[in-house]
Amino acid sequence: MKRATRPLAITVVIAVTMVTAIRVASAQAVPACSSLPNVVYLQVGDTQENLMKRLGRALRDNTGHEITLAFVLNGSCTNMAQLYNKTPVTTSFFYIPSETDDPTWTPDKPSLTCTPPMGGQVIDIANMIVFPTSCPNSVPPGFVRTFTGPAQSMVMAVPRASSQTAITFEEAYFAFGFGAAGMITPWTDVTQMFIRTVTKGTILSWAAAIGVPAAKWQGQRLASSATGPCNTQVLCSLEQSAMPEAAIGILGAEVYDNDRQNLKSLAFRARDQYAAYWPDSTATSHDKKNVRDGHYTVWSPTVWMDMVDQSNDPVTPEARYVVDLITNKAPAPDPSFDIIEIESTVGLVPDCAMRVQREYDGGPLSLYQPAQSCTCRFEQVVDHTTCEACTDTCANGGVCRHGLCEER
Repeated sequence: MKRATRPLAITVVIAVTMVTAIRVASAQAVPACSSLPNVVYLQVGDTQENLMKRLGRALRDNTGHEITLAFVLNGSCTNMAQLYNKTPVTTSFFYIPSETDDPTWTPDKPSLTCTPPMGGQVIDIANMIVFPTSCPNSVPPGFVRTFTGPAQSMVMAVPRASSQTAITFEEAYFAFGFGAAGMITPWTDVTQMFIRTVTKGTILSWAAAIGVPAAKWQGQRLASSATGPCNTQVLCSLEQSAMPEAAIGILGAEVYDNDRQNLKSLAFRARDQYAAYWPDSTATSHDKKNVRDGHYTVWSPTVWMDMVDQSNDPVTPEARYVVDLITNKAPAPDPSFDIIEIESTVGLVPDCAMRVQREYDGGPLSLYQPAQSCTCRFEQVVDHTTCEACTDTCANGGVCRHGLCEER
């Protein structure tokens, strides 16, 4: 009996379809994190996602020292405890593709995901956006080392349609401390006051600034600044509020900076100040001048932690290398790598551009002089600089660095 056969054209179509399906499935497959090149595992604040994206891309594209940052996002106190207790992360990590992997990827696109090993993955680095002392059980175990990174400011933001431009220490205290009973018009509707849960650095920093403990704040406690479903994040809640005059929320400045077309930050008058200030010198600039010189007081240094062995050597040398890059203590892996540009672009202030310091959240500010200044380079990246250009030496004194005459 003669066997039935398919026409050749149909066979070709089926074969092509199967190959295409296999390629699509392969492209959509979520890799194991351990299969990626030279992986360092981090748990960072959700305000640091933009930093992870830009730094992650730069490190993946660094052919001389390629590193993959695999990271998860959570609150500062949770991140600290995760490292202190060596608790494995069992959920998927985010990571950034290299230029070779995906030349179309840009930082405004979502991060990719990878899976941890069965049983989870202990992180190499934990990040906080406040001082550890703002969290319970903050004394580190002997195997943890702590490093201070770029400064991050926090803002109170309102929808672009709001007529409000500033808020005082006293107004913030009564509005967020008492809600409707505080009688601070227009911020009397707690359903339009978007805050964070008590482990998040944003609320801990603001809590220290206005004297209201994070657990006592009035408002809608949301899990995220800008990631996840709209009803869990501050950014989207502010954008979509049907009551823009009553709406107010707290955000890290780098989250706010990416959404200025929809929101505006309020100038803040701190306790004992005579005027209100934005983090920047004006409402429209990005220079963080008032953070750098101490006029704007709601900021904290980012904190980065890794682990050491009994000989006090890093458990994961690549993790320490990443921390040293972030804190500007390691040499650039190649001439095109500029950590000052990466951090400044996402709204952080490198330590070398700061002129004030503090020892705890909400604490008094004191003058600060970094060993090596990067003020000119910072200003050049975020706005403009009036610093003298140079190629080797500086005619009027200073040190020629990044083509600009830094003061030291």
